[in-house]
Amino acid sequence: MEFSTLYFLAFLLSGSSGATPLDSYPHSEKHHVKRAITPVVAGTPEVLGVASDPALDRDSCTSVRVDARSLWTCRDTSNAGTPLTFFVSSTASWSDFNSDGTPKVENGVLSMYGSNSVPYFTIGSDLCGPGGNCDDGTRYAIWPNSRPLPVTNEDGSYSLYTWINQAHLQGLTLLNPDSAATLYRSDVAAGDTSDSLPPVTVVDEAFWPAGSILYGNYGFVVSDNTAYLYGALSNSAGIAVAKVPVGSIEDKSAYSYFTNSGGWSTTAPGITDTDAAIPNAGTGGQGTFYYSSYFGSFVWIGAPAIGVNADFYIATAPSPEGPWSEPVLFYSGAVGTAPLPAYSQQAHPDMSEDAGNGKDIYLTYTKVDDVYSTPLIHVVWE
Repeated sequence: MEFSTLYFLAFLLSGSSGATPLDSYPHSEKHHVKRAITPVVAGTPEVLGVASDPALDRDSCTSVRVDARSLWTCRDTSNAGTPLTFFVSSTASWSDFNSDGTPKVENGVLSMYGSNSVPYFTIGSDLCGPGGNCDDGTRYAIWPNSRPLPVTNEDGSYSLYTWINQAHLQGLTLLNPDSAATLYRSDVAAGDTSDSLPPVTVVDEAFWPAGSILYGNYGFVVSDNTAYLYGALSNSAGIAVAKVPVGSIEDKSAYSYFTNSGGWSTTAPGITDTDAAIPNAGTGGQGTFYYSSYFGSFVWIGAPAIGVNADFYIATAPSPEGPWSEPVLFYSGAVGTAPLPAYSQQAHPDMSEDAGNGKDIYLTYTKVDDVYSTPLIHVVWE
């Protein structure tokens, strides 16, 4: 636990960060007036409890809805109470919903389930797989920064896409700040309700080559059957966006890229090209993009760029490429007692009313005491 938490700030700041959309994205936004607003919290956010598999101690979890369940993906994970017997860089789990569509929290716990025996996101032999630990004492930390991007296929099956940068560490030093990113696809069969976790395929170990913008690693939003993918420029110089039809995620020739001076183009900007930076499209800290028809806005919720806390900021925009409003603080959670007491702020629109299109949102973050925990908070908007 100590290694992962001590490293997370440098990791996040270095870039962490024939199909139709999954049912979690059922609405076309083209009939809504889009705008940038400042959402206001109604009343006091409610801490519902924690999201937890009691057998595991887990860092930095995200979630996406698949039919009537959520699939969670998390970073460093060990056995609860006996960390030396099991330690991997990523795991996954399911959680359930109540019949009214709210997360199934019982006695203060949203139960996670599903067997994990190896890293969920597989690590290639050239990255010191299967565990990521190299003979020279370095490590490849294959950590998901954002939730999987869901696509439903014509046969009713689901493809869940995750881009993860190949962070190579020597102690607390990042050896490859502009690394490549692997594209993973998790496959869920139509009607699958088993406890088994969906198998993962490596689509391309270097889908985004080293020295390029890692679109999707910082987050995504789906609008009108188009996926907008966000990635960080080098040296915390800002966030850029690309777009691709949701049915063509694996086809790089189908991508377009945004720059402020040229608009959308099939030519990708360089990782140091500040013309691609979109002001206020997130802070650079970890977070979540989504669309809200309640606000008529695209939304980003997440952490400040610098800091070890449970502060949640929000920004909105009339379109995925902006202009984005300046992020403002709207909630601060309780922090733990560890030297790095809280981080990895996430929003969970798929858990929320009408897939984020209603007047509420669920939040989580990593709280660190002697072990990790994942508080679950419910926020209602005015």
